[in-house]
Amino acid sequence: MNICFSQDSIQTKKIYSLQDLEKGIDLKKDWKSKIGANSSWKETDFNDDEWKPQTAVFFNLNDSAYKGEIWFRQKIQVDSTLVNVPISLLVFSKANAGVYLNGLYLGSFGKVDEKTKEFKNQPVTFIFSKPGEHVFAVHYKDVLHNQKLSVFQPKGFKFSLVTVDNYSEKADLNNYLWLAITAIGFIFITLGVIHLMLFGFYRKFIANLFFGIFNFCSGLSILLGYAPMLHSGIDGIQFTELNNPTSITFSLIGSLAISTTVNFLFSKNKLRLIILSACVGIALFLMYVVSMDFSFVGSVFTTLLLFEAIIIVLIATINKKPGSKIIAFGLICSFGFAILLGMFVGILYATQTMNAILLSILIILGTFSFFSIPFAMSAFLASNFAAVSRKLNQQLKEVKQLSAQTLKQQQEHKGLLENKMSFLETEVKERTKEIEIQKQEIEKQQTELLSEKQKSEDLLLNILPKDIADELKESGESKVKQFSSVSILFSDFTNLDSVSQRLNSQELLDELNHCFQAFDHITTKHQIEKIKTISYSYMAVSGLPLVNDNHAKKMIEVALEMCDFITAYQEERKKADKPYFEIKIGINSGEVVAGIVGIKKFAYDIWGDAVNTAARMKARSENGKINVGHTTYELAKSYFNFSYRGELEIKGKGLAKMYFVETKTN
Repeated sequence: MNICFSQDSIQTKKIYSLQDLEKGIDLKKDWKSKIGANSSWKETDFNDDEWKPQTAVFFNLNDSAYKGEIWFRQKIQVDSTLVNVPISLLVFSKANAGVYLNGLYLGSFGKVDEKTKEFKNQPVTFIFSKPGEHVFAVHYKDVLHNQKLSVFQPKGFKFSLVTVDNYSEKADLNNYLWLAITAIGFIFITLGVIHLMLFGFYRKFIANLFFGIFNFCSGLSILLGYAPMLHSGIDGIQFTELNNPTSITFSLIGSLAISTTVNFLFSKNKLRLIILSACVGIALFLMYVVSMDFSFVGSVFTTLLLFEAIIIVLIATINKKPGSKIIAFGLICSFGFAILLGMFVGILYATQTMNAILLSILIILGTFSFFSIPFAMSAFLASNFAAVSRKLNQQLKEVKQLSAQTLKQQQEHKGLLENKMSFLETEVKERTKEIEIQKQEIEKQQTELLSEKQKSEDLLLNILPKDIADELKESGESKVKQFSSVSILFSDFTNLDSVSQRLNSQELLDELNHCFQAFDHITTKHQIEKIKTISYSYMAVSGLPLVNDNHAKKMIEVALEMCDFITAYQEERKKADKPYFEIKIGINSGEVVAGIVGIKKFAYDIWGDAVNTAARMKARSENGKINVGHTTYELAKSYFNFSYRGELEIKGKGLAKMYFVETKTN
């Protein structure tokens, strides 16, 4: 939305001086506006004589052309005392307000970023380069103009100029006021905690529960309703925000709580409580479901609840019920200060005036209104607990008298009890000894059971991945899962015929076991999942069951370490003049399906075209070499040096690009 305001050139324009700036120049009126989004409207020489007069703060624009953007323009006159003087520009807005001076962009204020809830209200410092006429233009964009907001919710912005020192003083004052009202809120929260703890210690006195809720609601009304509003700066406070839905909601619930407290103490009329609770529910429904325009209903019900509580207490006072005078005094004071506060807010709303002094008066009236009830209720509860304490002291005296009377009887029974206890102690020792023996036997059985369980766990984890094993233990089955990108390794010993001729079956098996155990240690170290050994081949996969984006890199590192092991193994066998294995490795990357099938002899396996291609890569590899496909090369080419082998024929696939892994890159 673009609105531009311009001052009427026919009127006599005020010439602002440094003295005016030190007091604060507040540009509320004398703006001109036009609906639209024309960037040329910010220029100094633009003719805005046909624009309509408009205040900076407005409620509704009954214009169908309004689509959320509007420009404001205003011309002001400054004398030579303001030339080259640093000036702080303060703009407070709920929408995005971009400000221009003489066509030059100064900054944006309010809801600058539509994706966040934060508002920018930091000042922008500028100077007037010459005396005379200057033009301010404001590009106002309201992204929430289509949303259904309260008719009492104002639009527009507050626009003022102050000295840099005055802004610092305002910021310090705002921080002090924010700290003060926040401290008041936490005091109420603390009172709420105290009374809820008292209720926890003594559940029969339910007044502590409702009075604790009242204090909690009062504290939340301040901390969530008024403190955030004040934290953005007193100059940016809209008077309708003083009656914000958060504060009204907690005030309404708090008023119901104090009414319930008074009803519990002096009336105990359940029907009245049900009716009042229903009224509160209706008010909240109207506010949050129908429209926030009904927020005044919450304020009215809050007043009626306090008034109802005052009437109950006054009747109790007439009937001379204990403590009723103290609570009556607190409620009347709170209600009176609330009325004064409402009248004062109404006057300020009508005059649209706000400053630190007026805000301080509002805080003082609100504090007295809030604290009158807790003070009176705390005094009542203190007197009530004092009466309870006196009653307990009297009962304690009576107990002491009864204790003296029964002491003699107890001494007579003491001898009998001592004899009985001696007998029981002997019985207890014997039973304890028997129980200790039983305990030792049970602990031994538990230790054996735990040992057997651990063996079963280790055996299962040796067969299946941990996630699959856990799934089987929980549900008795494991679902097949699809993995979009993993790397599969196949290794094969190529000279088994020549080796087997020189070794017997046991020696051959020992050599295979020695190599495969080493491969198992390597894959475990790199968190690679071993799938199985097929005759003299070893199969492993990287990237499942736990997904790993670097699966190709890790798998090649495993393959290199396997080759290093085989090289060292070959050197040892050569020195001993014994036969040794030659190895070739193939790796491919791609999509697979993994899981277990069947109900007997569970085995975790993988399937897919990528698995078949990995086997083909192994087949086309050479002794001591790691042959990888093009997919694996693309994933790992930044980590290793490769030699391109060209496009080679593979069974069932046709031509495929292949690479030998050489070394790691630096």
